[in-house]
Amino acid sequence: MKALIIYDDFAVTVKAHAALQHSARYSDVGVQWNIRLGQVNMFKCPLAAETALTEAIDTHLIVFVGRCAQSPPSWLEHWLEHWTKCRQIEDAGLAVYCEGSSDALSLELSQFATRPGLNVLFDGETTNSSFPIEDGPSVFAGGPACVKQ
Repeated sequence: MKALIIYDDFAVTVKAHAALQHSARYSDVGVQWNIRLGQVNMFKCPLAAETALTEAIDTHLIVFVGRCAQSPPSWLEHWLEHWTKCRQIEDAGLAVYCEGSSDALSLELSQFATRPGLNVLFDGETTNSSFPIEDGPSVFAGGPACVKQ
């Protein structure tokens, strides 16, 4: 399965990457993650954003790390809007990796998650069993509810 980690803090990104790998090793599903990283500022450049969109079209999970999850810049919201329209994975998911607050997912990202087929991963659970996070502390957090339309 493919994941894209969008980040603004590389140190925390390393921990999010490890959490995804951990989920693959300790799940009953037998998932192997193909993880790509994208620094949030790259989505500001139209050419880089278009390349990222092409590479993320078949991504199963987009993980937001750091401040970009709490207040995403407009260019990131614009990119995410295009991704939701172009994605090939019907039951794709959004997740937030945070090291503290469980309210890390912004209102804007919560609204994206209400689109048909999108899932939000939080507190180790999701509406789609393809994304299990087990055996350890809750490391992914989302909005007020796990939503699947």
